[in-house]
Amino acid sequence: MVCQYKESIKRKYEHRNERSFLSGERVSLAALYTEPVIIQKNKKGSFRNISVEELFNKSDIHLRYPSNVSNVLQGNSGSGKSFLVQKIILDWAFEQHYLKEFDLVFCLRCEELKCISEEMNLIELLSWNCGLTLDQISEMLQNSSQRVLFIIDGLDDLDELRFMCDEFCISSKFQRAPPEVIVCSLLRQQILPRYFLLITTRTEVPKRMLLIGQQRFSRIVGFSEKGVEEYFQKFFQNEELFRKAYECVRVNETLITACSIPVICWIICTVMRERFSDGADMMSGLETTTSIYVNFVSTLLEHHCQGLSQSVPSLLRSLGQLAERGMLEQQVLFDEKTVYDTISDPAGNPFLHKFLLKRKIHQETMFSFMHLSFQEFFTALYYVLLDEEESQRKVRELLYTVERGWALSCWSDRDFSKANLEISVSNLLQPVILFLCGLCKKEWISSFIEKHNMTVSVNIETQLKEWINQCSQRYQNELMLFILHCLYELHEKSFIGKVLEQLASIDLSNILLKNADCWMLRFCFQNCVNIGKLRLSLTSDNLKILQSALYTCEELWLKVDHITDDTGDLISALGEGKIVKELM
Repeated sequence: MVCQYKESIKRKYEHRNERSFLSGERVSLAALYTEPVIIQKNKKGSFRNISVEELFNKSDIHLRYPSNVSNVLQGNSGSGKSFLVQKIILDWAFEQHYLKEFDLVFCLRCEELKCISEEMNLIELLSWNCGLTLDQISEMLQNSSQRVLFIIDGLDDLDELRFMCDEFCISSKFQRAPPEVIVCSLLRQQILPRYFLLITTRTEVPKRMLLIGQQRFSRIVGFSEKGVEEYFQKFFQNEELFRKAYECVRVNETLITACSIPVICWIICTVMRERFSDGADMMSGLETTTSIYVNFVSTLLEHHCQGLSQSVPSLLRSLGQLAERGMLEQQVLFDEKTVYDTISDPAGNPFLHKFLLKRKIHQETMFSFMHLSFQEFFTALYYVLLDEEESQRKVRELLYTVERGWALSCWSDRDFSKANLEISVSNLLQPVILFLCGLCKKEWISSFIEKHNMTVSVNIETQLKEWINQCSQRYQNELMLFILHCLYELHEKSFIGKVLEQLASIDLSNILLKNADCWMLRFCFQNCVNIGKLRLSLTSDNLKILQSALYTCEELWLKVDHITDDTGDLISALGEGKIVKELM
């Protein structure tokens, strides 16, 4: 029976209609998969890179059995979490050595669970999810010695858990409850005698939600530079095109760093492939995240939307309307009626993905954006394309919602259930603000707007600048890093200098900065005449990226991971004529 289950997994995941092949060509997952970089913090507070295999430590399985173990894998949208989950499930079906300790593996996708309105028990939920009968699932779970791995993919999509974890849990696999309550009970390790959890999430999972068993937290950060090269080679499948494209990106520090994010790597590959065909300049306009998305959307509109019945302005507004609804309702899957009420001919729309979702006695057609980041982008574009009054109102509400979440996150005495929900909503809406900042850069969107005879709001930029200016003086660490990313997307050198020079200090010491963060900081700091106090936590390699931008700091506090002799010399050079504090 388990063999039958493994075969069904192979049929489901071994080949897929990969979005990078817009013709709908089916390709194998193995042909596309590129190993991501995963980092884990040890007990001493330093970070180390781990492999996918190391997420499933054999000592946890053997030495702690029958105790329960929870692995939390956190990563930003587009970092490759869900693709990694598919690879893990498929590896188990093919009996790869690092998963042989598990007798069973089940995956629950939270975005799909939100579409279930009826109550069911764990066995019914697993049957709904994997296609086996109730009797088959029950038989597989009845052996108490089975080592079971549950993968909960996209925990952010079940924010009801913030309310339920303390009050609603079930203790039996036969007890019926809403799907979110079943997930909550799995998190609390209450529903079966023993099992292992792998949880993926965009935002931090409150540790208080996972009370039983050992917990390990890791972060997926995308591709290494070698991984980017490997992905390009797999994408182009032509040695000459691969070499030409990769060399263009490799020598561009901004693009090679942007490509560390898998979804952006795919976007850049797609844009470059179309430009190859057209004989156009492959590199023009690819500078910030927003400019990369604008170029991709423009490319798809030109090459894959000619047969659609809507005009481009109407299509973009319709996509934006659907995207905004999803963002505000924390919804990534849309039923057929909702989509057809908003968009004509959604089945032929290259920005949407159509699939079948299983119901009790039938299958229902559902739609999603090709990736969450496009839902975020089209929401921002929708706000820009609205009339002036409506545009300002929606942006004002967005900024208020996000900052309210920030304020709540800074309060120590709060109603956790409600506050955590608002904080989560705030975190999920932040990318919309980043895209709005980028869409204010007229040099990058003017040709796109003019080509399709559209008009944009002229006052959003003022709103955003006022908000950034105020927030920069109130927040530090993760929130300050986000504000700096907003400044980078705006890409206005004089405004960056004005904001940074009025700050007494910038504290980013609680964050291990990524390469993309450091290139962004370098750009911002190089456009600032003087920086007061600066606190950073980073690797030796990232310190080298920032070197030229740190000489303007009056006081510098550094926590450097994996320090080397070269790094020590660099710190000494940076310290001439200023106060330097080091932690190694």
